Amino acid sequence: MEEQNIFDELCGCEMCHQAPADKTENPHSRLCKRCREQAIRYPLPWIFLPITLVVLALTVFAYFQMPKQLTDYRIYATAEARIQQGMLYDTLSQLEQTAQRHPNSTDLAVRLVTLSMDYGCYDFAAYCMNTHLAGKSLSDTTYGEMIHYQNILNSYYDTLDELQAVSDDLREDTEQELAVVIIKEKLEDMKGDPKMYQPLVWYYAAQFSEDPEEYKASLLKCLEENPMDFTAMSELGTRLRRDGDFESARSYYEQVLRYEKTEALACRGMAILNLLDGNNEEALTYARTAYESDPDALYVRDTYLITLFENGMMAETEQMKQEMEDAGTPMEDDTKALLSGEISLREYYVEEEAL
Repeated sequence: MEEQNIFDELCGCEMCHQAPADKTENPHSRLCKRCREQAIRYPLPWIFLPITLVVLALTVFAYFQMPKQLTDYRIYATAEARIQQGMLYDTLSQLEQTAQRHPNSTDLAVRLVTLSMDYGCYDFAAYCMNTHLAGKSLSDTTYGEMIHYQNILNSYYDTLDELQAVSDDLREDTEQELAVVIIKEKLEDMKGDPKMYQPLVWYYAAQFSEDPEEYKASLLKCLEENPMDFTAMSELGTRLRRDGDFESARSYYEQVLRYEKTEALACRGMAILNLLDGNNEEALTYARTAYESDPDALYVRDTYLITLFENGMMAETEQMKQEMEDAGTPMEDDTKALLSGEISLREYYVEEEAL
């Protein structure tokens, strides 16, 4: 019996039967220290090893993919806020790139089309609708919204087609005055046609108006129909600046820059207002932004040239003169007169009758 007790004490581990039970932490323990540690680790049977490796690989892959997924979600979730910070074009571009990476995402495609339409980017909206939304299953509510947008786009492009058809019907030898009369009559007819996109009709009516007040009234009507027409806003600001109403002009430029801080025509307008106020350095910032955004926009190079000159940057001024020559838009006579000191900035940018 004594020998049995000695055996139980020396070989009392119920797992290996080779070592005494370790009772240092638990007086009732029936395992030795080594077996207890192995039991705690819960070793997996070898058959589970491949499954464990697959799970581990997926975890590592997900870890490295997570930053990209989070970035894409942030682009989606913050799109509206970024537009309100003046980054419309950059936001829509990034959102479209995200849609390319997630071609099965209906929510992303819908958001892209919706924001493009809400901010008047109709050509981009049409592209995104055809590229990212066609063929996707939509809820009844979303489908109704997209049909509404499609109707607007149809009206928009039908209006452009109507105007193009009028232009195509004009003979090459048609006198300019007669051509203008024909186009104006067509625009008058289109104003009463509910199928035509009225903001576009009123915008072109402004382009063919001969009276400054009629021009402003037509642009205001355009903006009444479509408050997000950045071109109409910028042109109205320019007309008001030429009238000498700098405060109102600035307000229209700022409306554009609120949503897109790099919009070329609005930045050009702000550059000119700052030149007239004597803020040459700030004018240069706006003029450079306009040039970098769209150098081919109306009179952007001309304004950049003058702003460089007013800031005493003669080498850059000469480079811009050459670039304008190469682009087929050399300096006009009044610009040459301004740079030679024959006329002032105010005489150049403000019409005399408005003084």
